[in-house]
Amino acid sequence: MSKKSVAYGKFVRFFWNKPTVALNLLTLGLKLENTRRKVVATTRNDFSSWVDFAALSIVASAFSGEEVALVNLFFPSEIMAGFALKSVSAEGLSGMLAAMHLEDFALARAESIGVSKNTCSFHRAGLGLNLLNMMKNVRAVAVTNMLCDGNVPIFRTIASLYGLKLIVLDVPRNLDELNVDYVSQQLEQAVYELENQLNRRFDWKKFEEQMKIESEIFEALRELYPKLCEKPIKMHLYQHVNLLYTIHVRPDFHLLKAVRALERDLKAETSEDAKRILWMHLSPYYDNVLNEIFSKDSPHTVVASELCWDWLDWRIDVRRGFKSIAEKLLLNPLLNDARKRAEFAVKLAKDFRVNGVIHFNQFGCKQSSGSIELIKGVFDELKIPFLSLDGDCVDHTSSSSEQFKTRVQAFLEMIE
Repeated sequence: MSKKSVAYGKFVRFFWNKPTVALNLLTLGLKLENTRRKVVATTRNDFSSWVDFAALSIVASAFSGEEVALVNLFFPSEIMAGFALKSVSAEGLSGMLAAMHLEDFALARAESIGVSKNTCSFHRAGLGLNLLNMMKNVRAVAVTNMLCDGNVPIFRTIASLYGLKLIVLDVPRNLDELNVDYVSQQLEQAVYELENQLNRRFDWKKFEEQMKIESEIFEALRELYPKLCEKPIKMHLYQHVNLLYTIHVRPDFHLLKAVRALERDLKAETSEDAKRILWMHLSPYYDNVLNEIFSKDSPHTVVASELCWDWLDWRIDVRRGFKSIAEKLLLNPLLNDARKRAEFAVKLAKDFRVNGVIHFNQFGCKQSSGSIELIKGVFDELKIPFLSLDGDCVDHTSSSSEQFKTRVQAFLEMIE
């Protein structure tokens, strides 16, 4: 997500009509950048560097030849860990293309088979990338119906490209014992179907190891949360995206290293007078003016992103296995109605003592845009300034930098 990414994307674009060469260049670029980020993370040993490395490691594994499972943002990665599959989010792959300004190839390919331009660009680009035969070793495709009604049909098409059966989790909106049983039974069925599809047994030891790593991650985050609210870590806007992506798709030992580094960072962090912003939904994956306005050195700092904290209250119980994962899915505050989401956002705003809230509405995302008026009304009652921005997180040609700049700067002047 930098000018270097765009420059490398231009180089790859030169060879796009030679698919094998383009794929090799893409793979090489990701490998080199992933190595660089690993060196930076190891050297600096700070929270944001480990998060950046963890996020790219997920994307890079899709092109490394490792066995991968294509999932959406909310499918439980613990299941795939039990099969030694690397979970990779189709949304994240779309973001990778956007960072290099290569998303137009994938979008055009999806549209060539009749996918409407009104469909979310995350899904269009994710499908297009698979239609372009860019993925190396996809062994499973799985999705939940949480938050997004476009997940299932798009992922079903992706699964069909590899001759695979789509694994679908139907997650109800309310947390109760019946729904926990309902979801845990679906997880058992998913494991059974994957065992037959992969012709291998589910490894309970690997599953439990993943659960233990996540337990340590979330316990540490809960312990550090009050300190983080008091003295937020300085991060670029795009690093909040990297964090939410890593937490949801593959919270592994890289993220655990990040969380361990966070405790040290908080001890060293000094409190400053920067205006605090809560970011809701997502932000563009490509290099854009928002990343300049909300850099880690800006006087206006994004201190929290809604999707980084949606599972903070999940208490992991390794002994209860699938039921514990079912609770994780059902606990998500964004799963319920818009008012529940608003209550969660208000809690974050109060905890982090923010001066304003920005909600980015992704084109084609009914879930995010449909609840805007209600959420805005809640913050208006609290007299917390609220800005709604419309744009596209993937298609860099669909958003106006000048419009973003004008509206955001006017908003920031208002909260001075």
